[in-house]
Amino acid sequence: MSHWGGVEERELDRRNQMRSLTLASKVSQLKSVAVELEHESYEHNRLLDGLDSDFGGGDTLLKGSLNRLHGVLSAGSKNRKVMCYTGFFVLIFFVLCYYLFSNFNNS
Repeated sequence: MSHWGGVEERELDRRNQMRSLTLASKVSQLKSVAVELEHESYEHNRLLDGLDSDFGGGDTLLKGSLNRLHGVLSAGSKNRKVMCYTGFFVLIFFVLCYYLFSNFNNS
């Protein structure tokens, strides 16, 4: 009877060793995935910080343009003719861009 106990014990030990090796390999894979995720998160944070500074500069530019536009509009009737020409130019510009892009996409 003791002979069977030794064979069973060796078989259980062999299975435990195989399972522990499998578990160690899976833990190693999870660790590498975690390290890659950490690297990706640092890269994305760096990219987002760069976008934040870019949009901050654009925000300042837009605020300055709106302040100048507000100044022109509040100046009174002497700038109305200039504003009409500017509005007409912007309208023609957008129509021309639409026409060019629609023809470009069709060909």
